[in-house]
Amino acid sequence: MTLSLVKTGAIAAAMLIATASSSFAATWAMVDQDTNVKAGHYTTSGNVNYVEEGDIVQVIGHWGNWYKIAIPGPNGWVRSYKLEFDYEDDPSSPGFQFCFTGPFGGYVCANS
Repeated sequence: MTLSLVKTGAIAAAMLIATASSSFAATWAMVDQDTNVKAGHYTTSGNVNYVEEGDIVQVIGHWGNWYKIAIPGPNGWVRSYKLEFDYEDDPSSPGFQFCFTGPFGGYVCANS
C-alpha cells in the first residue's frame, strides 16, 4: 500500500512539474515528406513506424537535428528537415497532450 501511494505521489508530482513548465510544451508539426520513423535519433537506428507527407504529428522530444514524434503505433524519431512547423493550424486538430516517461518506467500522457 505504501509503495502504491509513493508511486501515485511521484507520478502526480512529475505531471504537475511537467505541466507547470512551458519550456517544452508539446508542439504540432506537419510531415513535409514521406519518411521512416526511427527507434533512435541516429540514421542507422531501426525503423519502427512510417509517416506520410501531410500527416500532422506531435513533437515530444528533441535531440540535435532529430525530433521525437508521438503517432499511432510506436513513437520514434525523424530528421528535422522532414517536418514543417510553419503550417496553417487546423482548428479541428487534437488538443494539447503532454507525454513523458514515468518515474517507474512506462509512458504517461496528460490531455488538456
